[in-house]
Parts: sequence; C-alpha cells; structure tokens
Amino acid sequence: MKKLAGLIFSLAVILLLSSCSSKDVTKEETTKKDSTYVFDQVPVDTVKHQEITQVEQTETRYTVQLGAFTTQEKADAFTAIAKQKLNREMSITLNKDVNLFVVQLTPLYSTKAEAEKEKDSIRQFQEYKDAWVVTLK
Repeated sequence: MKKLAGLIFSLAVILLLSSCSSKDVTKEETTKKDSTYVFDQVPVDTVKHQEITQVEQTETRYTVQLGAFTTQEKADAFTAIAKQKLNREMSITLNKDVNLFVVQLTPLYSTKAEAEKEKDSIRQFQEYKDAWVVTLK
C-alpha cells in the first residue's frame, strides 16, 4: 500500500513539474538593441503625413533603399548618420502604400546593374547589410 501511495505521489509531482514549464526571457535579451533600425510600430493615427509630389516617369528607374520608418523624425535621424558614414545623397519620402517614411539613395539609377553595384558597396558596412534595390516605375 505504501509503495502504491509513493508511486502515485511521484507521478503527481512529475506531472505537476512538467506541466508548469515556461520559457523565461531575461531582461538582457529583451533590451538588446540592433544598431541598424529599419522598422518600428506606431499606431497609424500618430504618423505625420506630408504631401509628396510625384513626377511622371516614362522609364523604369532603380534606387537603393536603406530603411523605412513610421515617423519623419526617426527617418531624419537615421539619414543624418547614414549620410556621414556613407558620404552619399539620400532622400526621405512617405510611401503611402505602406504608410512609412523610406530612406533611399539619390540620384536614381537607370539600370538595375548600377543599383545592385551600389547596394553591394553599401552592404560592406555592417549596419547597412539589409539595403536593397527598389524598382521605380
């Protein structure tokens, strides 16, 4: 009888311990900052909108995009640092399709190969390894 009670107690303890497992996240893991900031989340109604004049293009152009941000201020801060480090001209525009301020190199490239070459050059910097080519029509 004592063996049966001990066995039942042992099984109950094992079940209790195995069902109470959880994944603990340390404070250090949650506060890590990535040196390259690309996206953030802000409610849509807090984003400042500005008018963008669109120029009609008759041919396809290409650019290198470095990042996209929910606020003009974050895009401005990123661009100031990137201009100093990369020594290239950039523009910030509001992409209404995704409701983000995008940071792209200027002037535009007439061929994708030129844009890819520039992208590869920029990706040599660790903080801009996520740069990509965007096709503009």
